[in-house]
Amino acid sequence: MNEVSDARQIARESANLVLDGAVWSVTLLTDGEALANTVAPQTDSLYHTLQQHDQTAATPVLESLLPDIRALAMLLSSLRSKSTCSPSRFADEADWLAARIAVLALSHVAVTLPELSLLDEANRRLRMLSDQLHMTLPTAAPVLLTAPQRNPGMLQGWSRQRMSGMVGVAHGMQSLFMASRLAAQQCRDRLHPLWQRLQAPASN
Repeated sequence: MNEVSDARQIARESANLVLDGAVWSVTLLTDGEALANTVAPQTDSLYHTLQQHDQTAATPVLESLLPDIRALAMLLSSLRSKSTCSPSRFADEADWLAARIAVLALSHVAVTLPELSLLDEANRRLRMLSDQLHMTLPTAAPVLLTAPQRNPGMLQGWSRQRMSGMVGVAHGMQSLFMASRLAAQQCRDRLHPLWQRLQAPASN
């Protein structure tokens, strides 16, 4: 992808996406990766972070309550690793982004201009896994952000599959926890064929 020449086309597609009623907006609080190396933030800190986001724009879910994202990120990393010793960081940004796209079945992801190459790499790894497993995993098209950088700790995406039990930030953290757990179950059900395919060689 040529980041400069494609930017205008991406911007037009981003505007059209807003008008597509079949696409559901999802905001992921990417605390799953962050909490691996930091002290867990307090609940009121998470709530304050979410309140700063546009509460009408997307459904917030907590990555730390969607364990399939971490599992898939680690899987993608393991397929690439050739080292005999453990690296300091198993999964990189592209692994995590690819896992988020696959688990949440995202058709579009909001990225800044410098992040276009990261999305390209995440999609490439998903296609490689798809080829290896002989099944189709979702890849995501970019929605270009006008801001120079994304809000830290958040990923905005769009899916053509609506998640059940979604609520807004105004309903409080308890409702967000419940919504995230419901989303986790829905993602787990959708990914069941993938995990079965991965386990099949070991069972023969």
